[in-house]
Amino acid sequence: MIVRRYLSIGALAPLLALAAWWIAASVGRAAPLPQALAPACFAETGYCIDGRIREVWERGGGLMVFGFPITGVQPEVIEGRVVMLQWFERARIELHPDLPYPYDALMGRVGAEALARHAPTRVVASTTMVGECRTFAETGLSVCGEFLAAWLAGGADFDGDGAVTERESLALYGLPLTPPRTEQLADGNTYVVQWFERARFELHPEIAEALVLRGLLGREAAPVAIDPPGAALAALAPEPAPAPAASLSPPTRLAIPAIGLEVATVPVGADETGAFVVPDHDVGWFSGSAMPGEGENIVLWGHVLPFIARPHIPAPFARLREVGVGAEVVLYDASGQRHEYVVTQQLRVAPEQIELLFPQGREVVTIISCTGDSIVVGGTVVDFTERLAVIAEPRRS
Repeated sequence: MIVRRYLSIGALAPLLALAAWWIAASVGRAAPLPQALAPACFAETGYCIDGRIREVWERGGGLMVFGFPITGVQPEVIEGRVVMLQWFERARIELHPDLPYPYDALMGRVGAEALARHAPTRVVASTTMVGECRTFAETGLSVCGEFLAAWLAGGADFDGDGAVTERESLALYGLPLTPPRTEQLADGNTYVVQWFERARFELHPEIAEALVLRGLLGREAAPVAIDPPGAALAALAPEPAPAPAASLSPPTRLAIPAIGLEVATVPVGADETGAFVVPDHDVGWFSGSAMPGEGENIVLWGHVLPFIARPHIPAPFARLREVGVGAEVVLYDASGQRHEYVVTQQLRVAPEQIELLFPQGREVVTIISCTGDSIVVGGTVVDFTERLAVIAEPRRS
């Protein structure tokens, strides 16, 4: 079937484009470690994670550090560049294929971005954290007590050995951007917090003593998801089994009651020269088009004039031009099933406009014959200036 071949070739286009992008992006980069992570999906938000993003999420602390995904992987402009990324409740993971593994997947600077958006009136009071401190020369700020313990305990775990180095903690959370202080957050409550480039630490003694949570910076950024929740889940669902071949069969008879037509249909195609074959006296069903009920374009054609050698056999489409919008068209398939359609258009087109034979993305019946003001002169066919096309769509119950 041409319909199936056409759709299959079309489906390859995005795959070929993706392959070209992947090859171009891979030039000059170190080969990443082999990844075989299947998608992990979360019913809580309807989104999935896989590949490098899933690896970073799992190695970096999972739900405690990142939260659930709240978008799919999508392009966004970050610092003037288009970056493929995925948002989570507490963070953003960005893909940088131009960088060597493991730096090809990095944490977004959501803390710095959010802090830049916040008015200073959110600060309620300065707060001192007791305990061991670590001062960062880059910003001149210190991280102390429970916040320092949390910063040191978490990391990107680049090598997957489970041990966290300071370099890996810096990759996950970044440098401190504020001293510890008490702020009123988006939920209306006040907490002791400290801002980092990639996170906000919050002290929640009401939950457990010395419990440090990562702020919901992804939720607060309110990113616009390109894919709706559940889209990836639906794509991963097994495809429904195709209808049994026996449930579809070619048309064998055409009826158009408005012009008193009931005629056999026979399968036809093209001859060795590429010209479409038209039956002498019957209606041809283009065997490269769809079958009734298949959900695509069903193409029929036939003559408008009888053959001079057999003038007693009428041409099937002698009165096709009389078929107006709203007329009923009925096809019977080889199993005897009746398929009802209603005419929605009558068109006059040039012979070269063969796009009428192509798939249309929905079920239609396209009936084609010849027409033209000077088609017959002195009883002889001398001109095929135009084609007459009658388009019918399934009758709605």
